[in-house]
Amino acid sequence: MTTPTRDTLEKALKSDQKLAKAATQIAKDLTSKAYDISDLALALGFALSSPDMEERVAGTNLLSAVLIVIPQDLLQERQLEFLISFYMDRLRDHHNVMPAIIDGIDALVHMKAIPHAQISLILESFFEHTTCQSQTRGDRTKLFHIFRYLTTNFKDELQAMAGDFVYGLINSIDGERDPRNLDIIFSFMPEFLSTYPLLHLAEEMFEIFACYFPIDFNPSKQDPAAITRDELAMKLTNCLVANNEFAEGTVVLAIEKLESELLVAKLDSIELLHQAALKFPPSVLEPHFDQIWQAIKTETFPGNDNEEILKSSLKALSALLERASHIPDISHNYQSSILGVILPHLSDVNQRLFHPATGIALVCVSGDAPYAADKILNSFLLKLQAADASSEQRIKIYYIVSQVYKLSALRGSLQKLNTTIRESVQDDVIASLRLIEQEEFDAEKEDLELQKAALSVLNESAPVLSEKQRALIYKALVQLITHPSIDIDFTTLTISLGALQPVEVQSNFIDVCVRNFEIFSTFVKRKIYTNLLPLMPQIAFTQRILDLVITQTFNDNTAEPVRLLALEALNKLLLLQDQRFIVDLQQESNLLHKLIELGQRTEGLSLQSLEQIAGALSRITQQLPLSEQSAIVSEYLPGLNLSQSADLYITKGLLGYLHKDITLDDHFERLLTDLTQLSLNTDNEQSRVIAHHLLCSMVNKMEYNPANLSKVKKITDQLKVAIKKGDVRAVEILAWVGKGLVVAGFDEAADIVGDLSDLLKHPSLSTAAALGFDIIAAEYPELDLPVVKFLYKQKLFHTIMGKMGSKLANYCVHHLKAFVYVLKATPQAVIKLNIEQLGPLLFKSLEEHNEAHSLCIALGICEKFVAQQDTYFQGHLAHLIPSCLELSKYKAQHTMQVRIAALQLLYDVTKYPTFVLLPHKVDVTLALAAALDDPKRLVRNTAVKARNAWYLVGAPSTN
Repeated sequence: MTTPTRDTLEKALKSDQKLAKAATQIAKDLTSKAYDISDLALALGFALSSPDMEERVAGTNLLSAVLIVIPQDLLQERQLEFLISFYMDRLRDHHNVMPAIIDGIDALVHMKAIPHAQISLILESFFEHTTCQSQTRGDRTKLFHIFRYLTTNFKDELQAMAGDFVYGLINSIDGERDPRNLDIIFSFMPEFLSTYPLLHLAEEMFEIFACYFPIDFNPSKQDPAAITRDELAMKLTNCLVANNEFAEGTVVLAIEKLESELLVAKLDSIELLHQAALKFPPSVLEPHFDQIWQAIKTETFPGNDNEEILKSSLKALSALLERASHIPDISHNYQSSILGVILPHLSDVNQRLFHPATGIALVCVSGDAPYAADKILNSFLLKLQAADASSEQRIKIYYIVSQVYKLSALRGSLQKLNTTIRESVQDDVIASLRLIEQEEFDAEKEDLELQKAALSVLNESAPVLSEKQRALIYKALVQLITHPSIDIDFTTLTISLGALQPVEVQSNFIDVCVRNFEIFSTFVKRKIYTNLLPLMPQIAFTQRILDLVITQTFNDNTAEPVRLLALEALNKLLLLQDQRFIVDLQQESNLLHKLIELGQRTEGLSLQSLEQIAGALSRITQQLPLSEQSAIVSEYLPGLNLSQSADLYITKGLLGYLHKDITLDDHFERLLTDLTQLSLNTDNEQSRVIAHHLLCSMVNKMEYNPANLSKVKKITDQLKVAIKKGDVRAVEILAWVGKGLVVAGFDEAADIVGDLSDLLKHPSLSTAAALGFDIIAAEYPELDLPVVKFLYKQKLFHTIMGKMGSKLANYCVHHLKAFVYVLKATPQAVIKLNIEQLGPLLFKSLEEHNEAHSLCIALGICEKFVAQQDTYFQGHLAHLIPSCLELSKYKAQHTMQVRIAALQLLYDVTKYPTFVLLPHKVDVTLALAAALDDPKRLVRNTAVKARNAWYLVGAPSTN
């Protein structure tokens, strides 16, 4: 392939389309070494040096387009020097040629072999012969990208240019107003400012950025990649704190703009101070600290009505103090200035300035804990020791003191606090806690808030309590736990003390509780369990506490209420401990056998105790290896009689969460029969629930083989016989069996779904059949269904639509209820795919107004679509809005939940376009007036929100 002829090139320059096509072809030729770039330049010479400006533009465009397309490693140094010389010379050309020149320079600086010395030549030539701000917005964008690339990849060359590059960059940025270009500038300049010496131009560079602060612009709603104001403000802030020479200007700028009445300006100014505190060294900021503190004090003391400003100001102050905390002289200077202002106001909790003073005080502690905490605690101590210190004042002070301790501990400074001051405060706190030991203390008249506040301090001060103080605390804790009516949580304190002083806690607290356990009331025993169980993980106490629980659980002489407490404690213990502990406990004490024996042989056990036994059995069983689980089932299951309550609960414990890989084939038929008969014949509702859950779980986990399927079919046939006799319970059992099959994805589930569907028109069983669909579709967290078929909910939906679809067209109320129950469990994506078929049925279900549960479900489904501004519902607002208005009215059958859901849906409807809503506006606002007088406050609140939203439809602010 030879160099393109003039004829060919002249044709290529005729239009942009031809030029782009020619550039692509020439790039391929150059890449294949068909000819050299210099040959192309010579061939293009007629255009590049043409006296006609338009032709020069076209020629330069073609050359630049070729440079953009060719590989970046194609050209050699000699070739690049030639091209760079050409483009530098063209910088003097007409401004119309500049876009093509900028494209060419952009391509050249990205070439791999570009001589580094050429970079400074390009920039010097550009700064001398043209300016960035005289270019179009798009070309300025390209130039700023070039600057970003060069400052990142050619640092040595740019630094060698010294002030020339910095000055050129300042002139290029100065006056830029386009947010997209500013985003580019603010993104790369912080690194430049922090790594390049600014020499004598630091002030000029700072002013370039200062003029934009605070950022004030609204991004275009039509721009899909719009830059937000907050993003741009954050990047500008990073520029203003990028160089230590900016410190004085930054502080002055932030303080000046902080005086603005605009919220956004205040917040930007405070954030600028915050970033200044983080980025500038304390030694640089110290000369300006008084200015900063006075500005922050104005916003925080006596406090700002705007919570966001207050929070941001304290955050900035905290950063300032924390950075300075590593330099004692500077830190103490800062702290003295602040504490001198706030300490006088900590002495009176009733002063208006007490609350803002405490906020600032805690910030001081987080900055320099040893210095600030001593002075703050001493101020509080003087007040606590005053004769007029009331309980109310103590409560407020204690809660703040606890925060001082906590912050000091986080800073690793708790032990560094002044011992005399610290122990004096702790003595006062302990004295308040010990008020409960006085005979005249009346727990019913006291609200115990003082004791709770005292405990909050002791929780944080546990590591620094003296031995004498701990002895008094143990006495107070024993008094608290044995008090016949007081119930205060102090587990945090005992856990801390237990970790620090296990021997003391054992002898002074745990042993006292355990030794006298028998004589205490049930109320006190419950408190003992509550406070001892959290100590179980600490090995020093594990066996002692475990012995108490086991003894009280299995002692033959234990009274039923006390045994129930012990069983509850055992279950909490099993929840707290890990698998290894539970397995070891089972192996050492054969706990499962003891629990089963307790359930079977103990007379007078309450159903609550049996429930606790079942829970403990379940937690132990599911932690054991599969071999042990299988052995336990084989040992105990054959001897259990499910007609006995104890054996039923034991079966629940053993089978409820049994691993799905353990086969029950040998017991499967008997269990199915016994559980079915139990559910059909017992009047005990709790026993029926257990039977249903076990049936569902067993069917779900069964091995899918003909033998098991035939056993299930035998039971379902029995249930169908009972259903023909009008037995409502049989319908419910059938639904539970169906649920297990549905979740496991068994095809046999379709038959049960069909049977339930046929019952929806039954004169006496239709309601039970509809509820059967609720059972199948609903989630039951307490139910163990380990075999879950992928996309089983979608399969259930399609199965039911296949069974009920034709019947829904001629719907009855129970068909609709069943349909809604299933839709609740159906993924929204599936509903959306079938919305044309399902939508009319949803609207019909809203018009029936007869059952709260299904109405809430239907309203919830509609709300999900409306909240996403679904187009189908937009086209059917004429159906949806009247139904919601009717449901929002106070009627016997419209429960509070229904009314709230209807009103919420009406509120979400207002998110649709205004032109869709205007025809309904008047009717809706008038109809919603009735809901404003609803007897329920929550309904009225939602009604106000909905009516206000409808009232504003079409208002100028919403357009």
